[in-house]
Amino acid sequence: MNKIKTLPMAVFVLAVATAVATSPSWGANSQEANNGHSSDLIGLAITKANSGDLDEALDLFNRALSASSNSVTALYNRGKVSLIQGRVEKALADLDKAIKLDPQLEGAYMARGMAHRLRGDFTKAFKDFNKAISLNSENTEALINRAALYFDTGEPENALQDLSRLIELNPLMMTALGNRAYILEQLGRYGEAIKDLTEILAQEPNNIMAMKHLGSIYRQKGEAANASRWYRMALKVEEDESNKNRLNAEIVDLERKAKQSR
Repeated sequence: MNKIKTLPMAVFVLAVATAVATSPSWGANSQEANNGHSSDLIGLAITKANSGDLDEALDLFNRALSASSNSVTALYNRGKVSLIQGRVEKALADLDKAIKLDPQLEGAYMARGMAHRLRGDFTKAFKDFNKAISLNSENTEALINRAALYFDTGEPENALQDLSRLIELNPLMMTALGNRAYILEQLGRYGEAIKDLTEILAQEPNNIMAMKHLGSIYRQKGEAANASRWYRMALKVEEDESNKNRLNAEIVDLERKAKQSR
């Protein structure tokens, strides 16, 4: 693990989810609900987007917006397509309009926060992630992406707070456990990092990244034998030849150091 991981945006959704909604439902935009042609196009576009056919989805969202220019769902999802395709400015234009039409659309704040982060505008990214979390304190995507942003901007303790909140919500969330372990390692809090990585391996015994991470931590602690043991375990499940070679070289060096320390 060499950097804190974020979560991608959730799948494309059929309807606008508000802060109090427990499930998506049509009706947040009356014009959209009354335009059957636009709704059909949106439904088909979402199916295409969720199957990975983003170009076809984009064309269908364009057609839906030609039929109903204020369709919040089409604007929101077209913005997500543009963001995934790397067209950040177009994504921002759609997401800004979707939020203006529905200020309670937490997913749009989440997506716009990611767009601002890609542009390097961290202040706006924080503002949007904060808003998404204020609308839904259990917004997993916003929490983990805000944690990454905190870490990138030199606020590891705030990042740890968000990750710990995620783990409270889902104790088996591997990405949150892995990210927390990485930050704890950077802070020299090795015991806590080892605890998180051990939990990952308890749930996923062949998690190679956790094994390598443990090897790295024990190497930093000066425990060459333990580091070598974890790298050997990682070697058993590693499939990439170049990675195998690096692990073998690391193991040879560690075992040499272990002999010297006897």
